Amino acid sequence: MEIPKHRHCLNCGISIPPDQVFCSEKCRIEYMQRRKRMLRTQYMFLAIAGLIILYYIITIALKV
Repeated sequence: MEIPKHRHCLNCGISIPPDQVFCSEKCRIEYMQRRKRMLRTQYMFLAIAGLIILYYIITIALKV
């Protein structure tokens, strides 16, 4: 038995035709909102890590 060509919705995972990315507009909007939150979290993490590294560099430079 051969499985027909298909993809899975990036948001909910159900089978969709191979030329689609999302099964509905609702799934596309949910995915974009989740992706936006994830990117914001990653940027905040990088900013905080950068500030911590900068703090240690300044602390070491002032002790010398």
